[in-house]
Amino acid sequence: MKNLSIKSKKRLLIFLVIFISVSSLSLIKTEYYFMSPGPPYQWDIDYGDTEYYDFDGKLFQLTVRRDEASALIYLWSYIDNSFDLYPREVILPKGVTPQELSEISIQNMKTSENVAIAVALKNLNYDIDSKGDGVLVVGILDDSPVKDKLLKGDLLTTINNEQIFSASEFIATLRKYDIGETVTIGLTRDIDGVDTEISISTQLIEHIEYDNEPMVGFLATTVNERFDFPFEIDIKTGNVGGPSAGLMMALNVYNNLIPNDITNSLIIAGTGTIEIDGSVGPVGGIRQKVIAAKRAGSELILVPTANYEEASPLSTDETAIVAVDSFEEALKVISEYSSR
Repeated sequence: MKNLSIKSKKRLLIFLVIFISVSSLSLIKTEYYFMSPGPPYQWDIDYGDTEYYDFDGKLFQLTVRRDEASALIYLWSYIDNSFDLYPREVILPKGVTPQELSEISIQNMKTSENVAIAVALKNLNYDIDSKGDGVLVVGILDDSPVKDKLLKGDLLTTINNEQIFSASEFIATLRKYDIGETVTIGLTRDIDGVDTEISISTQLIEHIEYDNEPMVGFLATTVNERFDFPFEIDIKTGNVGGPSAGLMMALNVYNNLIPNDITNSLIIAGTGTIEIDGSVGPVGGIRQKVIAAKRAGSELILVPTANYEEASPLSTDETAIVAVDSFEEALKVISEYSSR
């Protein structure tokens, strides 16, 4: 410091002040979560002793980075439009800790993986049996109409007397009804140590993230979900969480198990939940995911129909964005696009 000029010392002082200020802002918590583009994934899949086929193209799953927003990230989101902010209660329902949310997200990914494999195999004419022991309530949104009707730990088993065994079936069944309709949910609740069957009625509300999508307003996971697959398939998902990878995992498995590459060597990316009936559902962070896909050089991006309105303004001559409602429709779109 003694040998530095006065000008250099001033610059160093300014740098130190900025560094300390930025570091301080990064430690200050806000009441928001943020989403930003995450890395696209090309899944590593283990098929055991089963014959499979590599392909030259890409079927990227799109991800977002989601975390608590510090004061620094909060301010940065006003500079970088690839960052979006969400009130804490939208991401983290009351009574659910960040650790529990992470564990739920990982469990949802595992469920999505199994459903995706089942959908791919069904489209290859395999008979797949799946079982679960019901839908466990793990958190309830503050503004949910069931806030005072459902309890954390309730095990849901029916909707309007239609039996449900998994969260995937629960979501697929809800889509048969419209926002504003009233449904009756059957459940088992621990009352004074005794499993008691009761039912509640509730009006369906619009999903907090997805337009025109009905929901009840709670976080759920499937209890003891299991699938009977004809051979081993293990998708290496790592620490990536959430259900939005379903569509692309199913497409990757399907493409590995047929001799002809459906991509025709193109870079294709996409996102969307998938249910056991092959239907594709909406996801969060669609804008960030499309931005990530474009950065990866994707020529075709598949998005759920419910997310298309938000995603479509980002399409260009180099990148087509196409809405799909089902796994079969996704295959058709890819075939038409890759054969041009």
